[in-house]
Amino acid sequence: MQKFEKAPYLELENYKAPIGKNFIYIPMSDNKKIRLAYWKQDKSNKEIIGTVLLQQGHNEFIEKYYECIQDLLDRHFNVVCFDWRGQGLSDRMIESANKQYIEDFSIHSEDLLYIVKDIINKEFPGPLIGIGHSMGGHLLLLAQQHNQENFEAIILSAPMLGFKYEKILFFLSNIVKFFFKKDEYFLFSKPNMGKETPFEKNDLTSDLARYKRTQKLVRKKPSIRLWGITNAWVNATKNSLINMRNKNWYKHIKTPICIVNPLCDRVVNPEKTKEMARNLQNCKIYNIENCEHEILMEKDTLRSEFWKIFDDFIKI
Repeated sequence: MQKFEKAPYLELENYKAPIGKNFIYIPMSDNKKIRLAYWKQDKSNKEIIGTVLLQQGHNEFIEKYYECIQDLLDRHFNVVCFDWRGQGLSDRMIESANKQYIEDFSIHSEDLLYIVKDIINKEFPGPLIGIGHSMGGHLLLLAQQHNQENFEAIILSAPMLGFKYEKILFFLSNIVKFFFKKDEYFLFSKPNMGKETPFEKNDLTSDLARYKRTQKLVRKKPSIRLWGITNAWVNATKNSLINMRNKNWYKHIKTPICIVNPLCDRVVNPEKTKEMARNLQNCKIYNIENCEHEILMEKDTLRSEFWKIFDDFIKI
């Protein structure tokens, strides 16, 4: 691996980074630094299957996925993951470090393309499998427009492919951009202003222990978690979704795709996910009953269901 600046990471007393951890900062062309972590199997391990790029959703961070990373290491994969610019411990896009801000999702796509071509392809054996949750699933799919030759397959967990009340959301985003600054909190969102959401009011998981584990990580470094979304981010999301729903976009995507679609999802719209799955020419979708948005942070029975789908799709 090339020499890069070492990056910090978080651990809990009973929740450690898997053995073999490496945390570094990758400088982008605009001098923004992206925090990347990787785990590389010993070359003597003849059972190495390939490499997985594991990508988080909106307002997440690498540490939240230690358990999933261990699951992949146990399956003899190398693992790479990074905090999207603007969140986790990657550099922010604006001075206000608590706001989710991006003006165009193509910026994320360019970051991903650079990391795949200049880091993963040069340093890690293939085949390369992508796993993306929520916004990470959206961005992994979006990146296939220019990245198909690099991925053997991608698995999307509750991908951000639409929202329940998006017609109203899109209409409002068109209005607020004329009256409010791009870096202001979206007028109709509810920024948490640094306050925790009680488990009983969360819309992410039904697993109390895993939810509390994430809260404990955030308490160790509150700046790792954002407070809310900006007008710019909502507008970028809207534009990206409209683009991906164009037949001239999705008809060119031939990458094998597996979508795990929680039907009790209250963050993204499972019906919009089904629509996209029908449009993609090489896609399998698995609709999961009684599951909230974050299946990888759900109860053991639901997590086991995800990993069975993964194993069958990758043919482990």
